[in-house]
Amino acid sequence: MLSMLKAVIIDDEIASIDSLELLLNNSQTDIDIVGRASDISNAIRVINETKPDLVFLDIELGNGTGFDVLDSVTEIDFSVIFVTAYNQYAIKAFKYAAVDYILKPIDVGALYAAINRVELAELMSFSQRMAIAKEVMLDDLPPRIALASLDSIEIVEIDKIIQFQAEGNYTKVFLLNGKSVLVSRSIKEYEELVSLSLFFRCHKSHLINFNHIKRVDKHKNFVVMVDDSVAFISRRKKAEFYAMMESFLKM
Repeated sequence: MLSMLKAVIIDDEIASIDSLELLLNNSQTDIDIVGRASDISNAIRVINETKPDLVFLDIELGNGTGFDVLDSVTEIDFSVIFVTAYNQYAIKAFKYAAVDYILKPIDVGALYAAINRVELAELMSFSQRMAIAKEVMLDDLPPRIALASLDSIEIVEIDKIIQFQAEGNYTKVFLLNGKSVLVSRSIKEYEELVSLSLFFRCHKSHLINFNHIKRVDKHKNFVVMVDDSVAFISRRKKAEFYAMMESFLKM
């Protein structure tokens, strides 16, 4: 931590604000709470007046949502950690967009981890990532996904992804433009996110896009993708793979 971070807490429950402020004040992080608000109009005012480095933002406010706040502030030149009760659609949206969030009731370890991550995040791509999050919450089938590597966050169109390949606790993502991105998320998480009508987990290490298959070797049970990367077909998934392939070719 290079300097004290100015932070604002926005939540429509005063008890939740008090609880988070107490956790932060008792933590080892260098965070100075410079403002708090429990409704949209006051949240916008506090952010514009205090110009924080970090905003803890409840996704569901009494008279709107956290997105309404972000859409209305003068400039988003701060990091955001969403704070929410469990909502599967919101969490799916945040994962798609590589946006940080913590769940209520707040776990101290998760809080520290989120703060550490936002210190490394790129503010430049935040508005793009917010757009993706809103797309998921509204449509559930966004055309784009944010891929967060150790060095950057890349916004890509989902149909431009050839395959996801497991690399231990990381995942290597192969793209149509010839690039690959190593992201700090497991392949299982991507399996849960992407459309199963387009992608198929043919092996524990491979999640492939059916649109980008070039050749299937039925004898050795592997797939060659359009970029010549290879994906294996496990014996357990073999019958399901060929059934899906047959269905896909009829589309």
